[in-house]
Amino acid sequence: METRLAIPYSGEWQEERVLDLFLPEAADGRALLLIHGGGWSAGSRAGWHSVAQHFCERGLVCASADYRLTTVPHFPHEVVDVRLAMSFFRAHAEAWGFDPSRVAAMGSSAGGHLVAMLATIAPGDPLGLSPEMTVADTRPNAAVCYCPVLDLHDGGREGSPLFESTLAFIGGTEAERPDLYCQASPPDRITGDEPPFLIVHGDIDPTVPLATSRAMAERLRAAGVAGELVVLPGAHHGFGYGVATEFQKAAIRHVERFFEAHLG
Repeated sequence: METRLAIPYSGEWQEERVLDLFLPEAADGRALLLIHGGGWSAGSRAGWHSVAQHFCERGLVCASADYRLTTVPHFPHEVVDVRLAMSFFRAHAEAWGFDPSRVAAMGSSAGGHLVAMLATIAPGDPLGLSPEMTVADTRPNAAVCYCPVLDLHDGGREGSPLFESTLAFIGGTEAERPDLYCQASPPDRITGDEPPFLIVHGDIDPTVPLATSRAMAERLRAAGVAGELVVLPGAHHGFGYGVATEFQKAAIRHVERFFEAHLG
């Protein structure tokens, strides 16, 4: 395995817009882009390193990306960054030895939200569009979301554990910015053209309601999209950054099965 750290995927904001690349000795044509969580205001690409290494050892070219974190409200800057990261990753498919039509994206919590956003933004959609994008279609071919933030309407509800993070992310309440709450809520964006989804959620998550993942999976299936929900009994929020615990091992097994089914 070859590891290359802190590769800029943009000519601007190069301290934040970087990814770490993991190249397998024997690539099998598949690739995986990982997006960290942290309430859009914290976290690091390094959190996914052990998971990236796990999948790299199984033949996937993996990249774990950082993005600009919320210090002042600036939605959709995070979406701009992850779209640009995916465009950059796909643009290097030949150089890095993978098939650009066999690319998955995986994220946890706010990273799961950003993966779901990637999966629900069509190539012609101006949301998150950047002049630097050389590949217009930034939808992954398969989306994996661990304990994802999906329903911004719920997160922006006063009393929600995500209330302050959501307000900081969007820049106001839903009453003040209703258009942005709809734009930033993946369930509202489903058209039936989305890639297959795997959502993995713990049943005692105190931060993101399991019900929001159930609703997303149901809405995907109603639109004719493969939307699978796996519930991990006893798992809390943010369980997925690693490959050592029983919850992590169980989730990885489901992800591997999902990739076999949908990435070929």
